[in-house]
Amino acid sequence: MIPQPNDRQQRASAYALKPLAALSFLSGCYVIYHILVQKPEKLKRMYHRIILAMNICVLPYAVVDFVGTWAMPIGTPYRIGAAGNQGTCIAQGFVSIIVTIAVPYYYSSLSVFSCFAVRNSFKEENYRHIEKWIHLGAIIFSLPIAILFAARNSINPNITICFVAEYPFGCVEDPNVPCERGGDSLTSAIETMYSWVLMAILFVIPPAALLYLRGFIKRATRDTNRSVGKKKIIETFRKRVLKDLIAQSSLYLLSFWSTQIFLYISHGYHLITGKHSYDLIIAGVCCSSFQGVVLMLVYFQLEAKKGDVAVCEGPGFEIRNYQGAKDDTNLSVRGIREAAKRTRNRFSGWKSSLSSQRKYSFHIFDGEVDESSPWAKFLNPDDYSEDDDDFEENDDLDYVNESGIQSS
Repeated sequence: MIPQPNDRQQRASAYALKPLAALSFLSGCYVIYHILVQKPEKLKRMYHRIILAMNICVLPYAVVDFVGTWAMPIGTPYRIGAAGNQGTCIAQGFVSIIVTIAVPYYYSSLSVFSCFAVRNSFKEENYRHIEKWIHLGAIIFSLPIAILFAARNSINPNITICFVAEYPFGCVEDPNVPCERGGDSLTSAIETMYSWVLMAILFVIPPAALLYLRGFIKRATRDTNRSVGKKKIIETFRKRVLKDLIAQSSLYLLSFWSTQIFLYISHGYHLITGKHSYDLIIAGVCCSSFQGVVLMLVYFQLEAKKGDVAVCEGPGFEIRNYQGAKDDTNLSVRGIREAAKRTRNRFSGWKSSLSSQRKYSFHIFDGEVDESSPWAKFLNPDDYSEDDDDFEENDDLDYVNESGIQSS
């Protein structure tokens, strides 16, 4: 016979989720309120529309977890608080199946979105067409599976909520207990397919997108050892920014994985031992119920990165002053040397200022206004101005040549 949860585990499965689910619900509501009411101009950007859709999915996710065992039919064994009927159980499980696929799907879509954004230099009109497929995919991958499980009587009381399960719980693994609902071979095959779909959404598509992004960024980054002067500084700073972009593109995915870690461990334990660890399952469901709060924190943490851009003025103004001064026939050798020294000091100070900017006012998902964004040009290794080349190839030579002529 399948071991059943003890009294402590039954109380935990009935009540532990409720405060966490309530916090997630409130967090999701606040993000939706922030986007729709406080900052409606954000809806012009695809990133915020995806975040809005994700939080809309978080709300029923939190409601399902908050209701918990209340939706289970009255008299369900080993489930404290069961106060519903088969209809409420099916309704809870149906919604839960949809959001359990849709929420991680949207997390994964952000990784894909970041690839398109960087690849198209954050010009949203070039990749806006993927948005409808992102939202449509959330429906295609979730709704048919939920309908299929409901039609085959495979939504039944699970450990904490009604979900995909046989009834009585564990009858598939116990030959002495006949299954009344679900548990047939076709349902098991569909459940396996459902698990593989989730695995692909969580562990295949996002890492593949991030690997592609990393490869694209490496191709777009020049070799700093072959650059000198200002170009070397720009390339060094470029590498720092691109590393930051990779970290940002991974942030949502890692935050989601962190809320699912105990569920993954509990599934692994069940596969290895053939037993259910109720403590691990309850801990996993509790962490998963908290993901609305985690999503809100990550969203506003990235928003906090968007401050005023600190612009470092390069040494070009010093060069221009010097170039203007070199026409002065009364300029002495000492004056030339002092001007060159000031220029080198200013160039070193600019380099130090540029290198010290580790908190960027940009995040990869939101981008900037396309036409005015310095970041789209900054990520393109071919976008060097002629002024930069002139400085590298001509101005330094002018210092040397003019100093040599005057010195002679």
